[in-house]
Amino acid sequence: MARTKRRITARGLLRLISDVGEFVLPLDKMAPYRWMRFDGRPIKDLDEYFPSVVERVGERLLREGYVEKKETVGGVVVKITEKGKRRVLLFKLEEMKPKGEKWDRMWRVVFFDISEVDKNKRDQLRKYLKKLGLKQMQESVWVSPYEVGDEVKYLREVLEVPHSVKLGLLKEVENEKELKEWFEL
Repeated sequence: MARTKRRITARGLLRLISDVGEFVLPLDKMAPYRWMRFDGRPIKDLDEYFPSVVERVGERLLREGYVEKKETVGGVVVKITEKGKRRVLLFKLEEMKPKGEKWDRMWRVVFFDISEVDKNKRDQLRKYLKKLGLKQMQESVWVSPYEVGDEVKYLREVLEVPHSVKLGLLKEVENEKELKEWFEL
């Protein structure tokens, strides 16, 4: 049974390019596959999509600076740019979700001081902390009963505020009863 072709999104194509690395659009129209990895292996994942849609979405990514193309003897080489890599990291942020593991009776505290010049980054940080299930104790102080260190470290690197966001681990906190109610512990 033949599978039907699908449309690919800019997000999907950018993630695929990020996963595959550089790839080549062969100049030979008779090539068995339209898209090839740089090492010559075909990118069969792209066979699921309409070629015209892949090309249109690819051109959009090129115009927006997420990928770049370079003509070579064997074909056109397409690779992701630094801007594209940052965009893929932001996609991964969107997929973050709260942890629901067993509480180890320790509180994770995230506190930050991000200047008004970087207000957008500060707002993004708050958005993702909330998405991770942290609760706001004060303006720039957030708390969680679950291990969120790796996610917060990832956040501060992607948002480019590595020295403005700090992590802490507390055994006790003054308003622990209120926090337990917040987190239903």
